[in-house]
Parts: sequence; C-alpha cells; structure tokens
Amino acid sequence: MKRELPGVWISVLMAVSLCTAAQAQPGRYDRMSMEEKVAASRNFHEHRAEAVEGFRILGNLYYVGAKDLASYLIVTPEGHILIDTGVSEMGSLIRENIEALGFRMSDIRYILASHAHFDHIQGHAVMQRLTGAQVLVMEGDADAMEAGQDLSPLGFEGWEPVKVDRRLHDGDTVELGGTVLTATLAAGHTQGCTSWSLRTIDGGKFFNVTIFGCNGPNDGVQLVNNPRFPTLIEDTMRGFDNLAKLQPDIYLTGHPEQPFDGIIDMMRTQTRPHPLLQQQPWQEMIADRRAAIETRVAQERAALTER
Repeated sequence: MKRELPGVWISVLMAVSLCTAAQAQPGRYDRMSMEEKVAASRNFHEHRAEAVEGFRILGNLYYVGAKDLASYLIVTPEGHILIDTGVSEMGSLIRENIEALGFRMSDIRYILASHAHFDHIQGHAVMQRLTGAQVLVMEGDADAMEAGQDLSPLGFEGWEPVKVDRRLHDGDTVELGGTVLTATLAAGHTQGCTSWSLRTIDGGKFFNVTIFGCNGPNDGVQLVNNPRFPTLIEDTMRGFDNLAKLQPDIYLTGHPEQPFDGIIDMMRTQTRPHPLLQQQPWQEMIADRRAAIETRVAQERAALTER
C-alpha cells in the first residue's frame, strides 16, 4: 500500500516543496543558512513524518497522520472530513491508515486545514484529486494555498497549488452527517490559522473537542513591524481572545508527538476516562502562549528603543 500514490505525483510534490517562492520581503526561512534549511527540512520530511498506525481517538474522531505531523479524520454517516495532510510523503500513509480503519478515501467529502504551512497542507492537492473532496480554507490562508507559496512570516517550503472551493471566515461552520465543525480564526502563525471545534459522543457522554491550529508566530519571526504581516501583533492577540472563548474538554494539536507521549497506547486500547482529559487545562495553555508572545513583543520593542 506504500505505492498507492503514483510516483509521478510524489516527484512533482517533492520538486515543489524544495522551491521557496521569491518574495518581496524575506521570511524567517530566507534568513537561515543552507545548513539550517537542510536540517529543518529533513526533520519534517523524515523524523516527524515517520509512519504510525492510525487509531480512534474518541467518538467519531480518528488519528490517521504520522509520528509528529497530524492528520485527523472525522467520520459521519454521510461521508468524512479530513483535517490536514502533512508533508508530501505522507499521502500513502494517510490512505493506508484510513483504509486500515475500515473507511474509504472516496467517502471523504471535505478537506480542511489548520494553517498554510507545508508540514500541514503539502498533500492537499493530491488528496483533492484522489478523493474529489472540496477544500475549505480560512480566507487569510486561501491565497497562499492557491499560489503554492508560504506567505506567512515564516516563508518556508512551498507546495503544489491547491484549488480552494470555499473561503471561510471566523465562526463559519462545516456540517456533515450530524457533525458540525466550527472554525475559529487565530492568526499569527499564518494569516489564516484555524482551530476546529466539534462535539462528539463517546461512551454515552458528549465531549467538546478542539483541534488546536496554531500557537502564535514561530520563534525567530519578527513581531514588531513585520513587513510580510503588518498587523501580526494585533491579529495574534485577537486570535488569543478568540481561543480563550472556547471551552474544550479535550484538545488536539498539529504536532502530537509530545502530547501523545506516554498515553498513545492507552488511546489505542480506548482507556477511559480518556487520558487526554489530564492534559494542561485549555485556558491555562492559551494564557501561557499569550504571555510568551507578549514577552517577545516587549523585548523587540525594548531593543528598538535602545538603538
């Protein structure tokens, strides 16, 4: 099953991913040395993309991604929803996991995104062709998706351009088979970074689940007067305000290796109470991340004053 995706498409995607689009203003990636770029790329395409077996997280929510690059499948009686597709090499892995869990690729109706960085959406175009699903993306990231370029302050690898079928806005919903997903805009990491929330039933109990899309701008990204994202600070803080309004019982992330460490076997065996109920409380986590960004902003402004 590792050969399910045609080799020609793997080659096309790899070629695209290694090309950084020329931008009028440099991103964080453009300021890295060639050695740093190679190491960073290898980390995502090799270590983080290592294969793992898919499993049911709870309710109608399944994990079908790689070791540290998430892909989530929401299953409904009227078709399925896929959130994030990882790097280009993960196409066969995601397909294998979905089918091993007893589901069909042809039943995927919507493909969603947490944000337009290569390690989360580089496989979108191929998945779109394989499934015929509609791709729904937050307005702030839609241009980047269609251009195949990282337009965020990071400015990292690109991807094969993706046709966006619907541009979303904060608070928009995606409904399928009785499941409703709500999009919460929390820009900063990218201009359209999105957290997805849904309600699912597990063991006769309802749980509010949020798939946490972003944690603020990347380390090393200029926050004050960023030329690629002039409203970066204001939008980031507004995003934290939006996230603080959510009240998930359980939340998931785009890089699950650390959050899943020590509990993944319990999730696979469906241990209850659910082990993710013991994670850091949502409001505390959001407050910590906001405080970290506020510290960075204060440091940058102090450095500018000293010049």
